[in-house]
Formats: sequence, C-alpha cells, structure tokens
Amino acid sequence: MPLRHLLTRFASRGKVQTLPRPRRPQCQNTTRTVHTGGDASSTSRVERILSRLPRPLRRYTIRLRNAPLSHIVAFLILHEVTAVVPLVALFGVFHYTEFVPLSYVVQHYGAWVREGAGRFEGYFRRKGWFGFDTGEGEGEGARGVAVGDGKEGGDVLRRWEGEDGRYKIVVEVALAYALTKALLPLRIVASVWATPWFAGVLGRLRGLVRLRK
Repeated sequence: MPLRHLLTRFASRGKVQTLPRPRRPQCQNTTRTVHTGGDASSTSRVERILSRLPRPLRRYTIRLRNAPLSHIVAFLILHEVTAVVPLVALFGVFHYTEFVPLSYVVQHYGAWVREGAGRFEGYFRRKGWFGFDTGEGEGEGARGVAVGDGKEGGDVLRRWEGEDGRYKIVVEVALAYALTKALLPLRIVASVWATPWFAGVLGRLRGLVRLRK
C-alpha cells in the first residue's frame, strides 16, 4: 500500500499527533554596562576629554564610551599621568640643558604659552616658590610674561633674556605647558590604548589590598 494511504488511515484513527516545536532558548545579554548615580560625573568628564579629539580619531574611542566603571577610572588616571609626566620632563629638559625652542613654541602656541605663564606665575606667588614674594602685586609679572601686545613673543623673549631668574623658570614651565597641551590628541589616544591593561593592574592591586585586610 502506498505510504500516503497509510498516513491517511492512521491520521483518520487519531494515531498521528503533531508534537509542539521546541522553543529556542533566548540569550540574555549580560555584558551591557549601565552607568548610574556616582558614575555620571566620571562619564561626563570622559565625554569632555574625548570631545577634544579630532573627528578622525574619535572612532577609536567608541568602546571606552560604553566601558565599565573600572575602565573609566583607569582612563582618567592615565589622562592625568600623561599630562604631568610630559610637563615635568619638558621643564627638566629646558631648565637643565641648552635646548629651549622658545621662538618656535611662541610662534606656534603663543596663546598656550600666555595661559601657562599666567597660571604658573600666580601659583608660584601664592606658594612663595622660586623667589616670588607672596606680598608682591599678584599678576603683574604674569602680564609682563604674557605673549601678545602686537608683538608675538616679544615680552617672553625680554623676560627670558633678562637677569631675573624667576621669570626664566616661569617661561620654561610655560613652554612645557604649551607643548603638553599640543600633545593632547596623542595623550588621549595613548590613554585609551592603555586603559584595558591599566584597569587590569588596578583590579589586581585592589585584590591585594582586600587580601591584606
């Protein structure tokens, strides 16, 4: 008897039952990270820092925007380190060697030289460092070191060539500050690249601290 007729006979007798199709298990995404509460300030700071990157480089920071909190903390620490280390290193080079690219830095980054000179001279006056007297008129020297007045770098050069050693230090720090600002895109990219590794280091250190407790 043909197979089709057999199936018809069994179906008519109720022997054939249609089994329900098994349900496919649903996969739950457990890797999604939600930043709430205290994380919001850190996330917003990261956004401000990353927004300073040129647009062609921003695509390399997409993962960091959705990263866990540990990665955000690691990035912020690295960002500060990449600001302090070049600043101190460049100042050391300018102060202890004869290499001081004053004209080049003033010509290309004059606004940042002016900003750095005013910021650090005011700080040195408040602290009384490098021979600055806290009783002197704060800000007078900063205006003298400032770049501008129609003569780009003229005042900086005069202060640098003068006999007052205090302003040599101010100019050296201002030059280091300007170059560190100019390196900002490279610093951000380096910090993003090293973030996963540094987050792992922080995690291991946190584990060691917990074990000692």
